[in-house]
Amino acid sequence: MLTLNLIEPTLHDQTGHSFSYVQSLINANSDFNVRVWMDKRGKGLFDSYNCKAQPYFVRAIRQIQKLFLYKKLLAEPGAIFVGTSELWDLRVLAYLSGKMHVKACVFLHFHQFRKTPKKLAILKRIAAKAFNFHILSPTDKLLKVFKDHGFINYAVVPCPTYLPSAKQEQAPGHFKKILYAGAARKDKGFPLVVNLLQYLRSRQINTVFEMQVSPPSSQRYDNATQIALSQLQALPRSNLILHRDTLDQGQYLRLFRNSICLLLYDQKEYQDKFSGIALDAFYAGCPIITAKYTWMGDVAEHYQAGIALENYDIASIQKAIEAIKNNYTAFHEKAKQAATQLAAAHDPKNTLAYVQSILSRCYLEDNKALVYTDDVVYDT
Repeated sequence: MLTLNLIEPTLHDQTGHSFSYVQSLINANSDFNVRVWMDKRGKGLFDSYNCKAQPYFVRAIRQIQKLFLYKKLLAEPGAIFVGTSELWDLRVLAYLSGKMHVKACVFLHFHQFRKTPKKLAILKRIAAKAFNFHILSPTDKLLKVFKDHGFINYAVVPCPTYLPSAKQEQAPGHFKKILYAGAARKDKGFPLVVNLLQYLRSRQINTVFEMQVSPPSSQRYDNATQIALSQLQALPRSNLILHRDTLDQGQYLRLFRNSICLLLYDQKEYQDKFSGIALDAFYAGCPIITAKYTWMGDVAEHYQAGIALENYDIASIQKAIEAIKNNYTAFHEKAKQAATQLAAAHDPKNTLAYVQSILSRCYLEDNKALVYTDDVVYDT
């Protein structure tokens, strides 16, 4: 068996999308020796799983540590799979690949990319050197950025995740609350949700709100979110449920039951991004309200499993909430229908099969990795 090195430098607990990403790949695996390179704080997280956990990274110096780890792994047969890739990963791997004999096959799964002129120029320079990197993205829109700047090995690969449970699918579809799930951040609409809550209370509309208020992985709130959080904490707690501490996977997934999930994300920032929280919502039969012209909005509209808004004025958000509340059972059923098809697309076996298909064109001969592309063999 070849080794599949999963790189998740900030993974240390069950919170966030990276845990379900890695967990699902481990559970679906039968073809690789899996090693998980993760945050040192995650020691013990995968003790009961069929993998070798490597608590390696220290958050403050993780970008420097990548230089040493990638140098080590590039020299070994197998696959390097960066599940949440950044431009820095690509730059480090390109730099090292230009200076050493490479035996590993590299897969970079990008969930986002900030398209500044400087970053796009870097992409073009790296692509021109024709390194044998495989660029993956969960959306066509995001993948186009890499295609347009010269990369030749690329594919749309939906983010692998757990499959929806039968218990979740059979949950009754009765509206109970408005949900804000995930880390509290401005770009994810946290201040907007607080404003909405205050507005509804001023109108004596006492809909229950359940909100996660834990900080992002950086452990720092942005200024707008900090102000909104202070306002929120000053409000009476009637019909308000707050989760200050991070939740484990089971607790987190239960949030979505009988809810309307507000994903009032910045449209510009999320126009080509995938949302794990939206997928979690659909898996639980939970309708969403989000932005038009995003992956979330496109899926919600396609399956009629939510409402996508052009803008986020309070009146539009309230109207969308009322529309879903008044026909909640139908939206709930549509979300479950969406979950069935999305689960097939996001099955972790698909990701592993893609990696295996690429590696099947590579074999080791005299400690050299030979890469096949059509009828040509390139000695790496």
